[in-house]
Amino acid sequence: MGYCADGNGEVFLKDGINIKELKSKLDNLNSNIDYNIEDQVIMLEEYTFSWFEDKTYTFLNTLNPYIEEGIMEYKSIDDDRHWRYIYNPVLNKWEEKIAYTSYGFEGYTDNELIDELKKRGYVVRKSKIKKLVNESIDQIVENKF
Repeated sequence: MGYCADGNGEVFLKDGINIKELKSKLDNLNSNIDYNIEDQVIMLEEYTFSWFEDKTYTFLNTLNPYIEEGIMEYKSIDDDRHWRYIYNPVLNKWEEKIAYTSYGFEGYTDNELIDELKKRGYVVRKSKIKKLVNESIDQIVENKF
């Protein structure tokens, strides 16, 4: 089933590739993705009411032998879903990343939360404050009784 989505991205070509061959391959695909090659960069756009993931992968995978890096970002037309495909040159494949909104931390395990905070640039360290507070409370209770 198709999905209403808008997408755009850019791909950086390797030096010395056969651009005519690449254009021929891309033009022969049944794809809604428009492209424009300028110098060593391909600009990508897709605006469709019938987006299909398999067609996107077919288009992107056709680029693999010709590119060094690339990204294709999508959002649903009603802007409730965002995802992207990032080219991994080491694995020579496109990897999908799906964005989601989290309004709190309750869905995270401790390690996931630490990893997420580090990704956002925070320095994370464990504090002994809980232990110190509990010891202080215990001492207050002992002194009262």
